[in-house]
Amino acid sequence: MLSIIRSGPKMIVFGSKDYKGLESFLITNLQGEKLELDSALELSDENSTIVLITQPYKNIAHYNDILSIVLFEMSFDEFFTRMFNLKGYKFIEDCHIAPGIVLMRTMGDEKKIIESVKDEYGGKLLPLHKSLDEGTYNDSIICFTSLPLDKKIHLSDINEQTLLVNVDFPRLTRKLRIQALRFLNEGLVGVDWKEIYIRIYDRYSEYKLHYERLSIILDNMDLGIILGETWAKDYPRFMMSVLVYQIRLFTLKDPKEIKKVLLGLEYLENGERIVDFDLIYKNKKIDWPEVLDKENRGLDRWQLGLKFRDMIFKDLDEEMKSRILNCEKEIIKSRT
Repeated sequence: MLSIIRSGPKMIVFGSKDYKGLESFLITNLQGEKLELDSALELSDENSTIVLITQPYKNIAHYNDILSIVLFEMSFDEFFTRMFNLKGYKFIEDCHIAPGIVLMRTMGDEKKIIESVKDEYGGKLLPLHKSLDEGTYNDSIICFTSLPLDKKIHLSDINEQTLLVNVDFPRLTRKLRIQALRFLNEGLVGVDWKEIYIRIYDRYSEYKLHYERLSIILDNMDLGIILGETWAKDYPRFMMSVLVYQIRLFTLKDPKEIKKVLLGLEYLENGERIVDFDLIYKNKKIDWPEVLDKENRGLDRWQLGLKFRDMIFKDLDEEMKSRILNCEKEIIKSRT
C-alpha cells in the first residue's frame, strides 16, 4: 500500500525549576536518552516521544530556551502514564504540547504539491528548525518527502522547506487523510492510476495473515494504494463457486509487474506454495505465462515464483524481512 501521510514523534515541553533533577529522573526511571535536537529527530518515529525541558512558565518555548532534550522510544500515552505513576510531576511546574509533526509523501512535481497544500492551509514555508521555533500547541508542521513512508525517514530525506500551519494536529491529520490523494495526484500530471483487483485463495482460510503479508510488501515496494477489501465469489469451474478475499488496489505500476510480485509471494523459501493470488485488470485475469519475457523464458510457475521471491527479498530491509518471515511462520503453524 502506498502510504501518503504519517505522523512524526510527539513533542512535549516541560517547565522545571530543577531541570537537572527532571533530566536525571527521565533518564534513570523512564530510560530516556539525552540528545541534541537533530539527533532526537533523526532517531525518532511516530511511536516516539521527545521531551524538551525549559525554565518554568515559557508560554512559547523557543529553541534558545531549551535546556535539555530527552528521547523516549514509547508512545505519548505510555510516557504520560508512566510519568504519572512514578510521580515525575514533582519536578514539573508547567507543560504544554509542541507543534505536531506530519510527514507527507510526494511523487512527481514536489514543488507543485507543496504549493497546493499551502494554498489549502495557508501557513509559512520554513526550515524545520524555524517551524519548531515559531510553532505553538495550536500549530502543526507538515514535512515533505519523496521516499516511501513505511521506511525510516532521515532528516536528509525531508524537503528543506516545511509548512507551519495554524491547524491543530488531530484536525490536520483528519483532513489530510481525505485530501492527501488529491495533493499527490497534482504532482503526477499526465499519469493515470490503474485499478486492479487481487483475489486471495487459501484452503486453510488464513486470509488475515496473507493480507498482512501482502500489504507489507505493497507498502514497502511502493506499489499502490489499497482502497477497499471485501469478500467475493469466484467460479474456478462451471457451476462451482468459492469464497475469496478481494483487495481493490490503485497503482501506477504495470499490472504485469504486480503479478510478478504476487507470484513471488505465493511461495515460501523452501518452494512450498502457500496461497494463490489472482490479479484482475479491466475484467481480465492476468495469468502467470503473461509475465514471461526473454530473461524468464523456459521457466515454469514454481521456478518463476522462487525467482521473484528472491527479487522481493533483496529489496527488503532487515525489519521488513523479519515481519514477512514472522507472518510466514504463523501461516505454517496454521497448517499443522
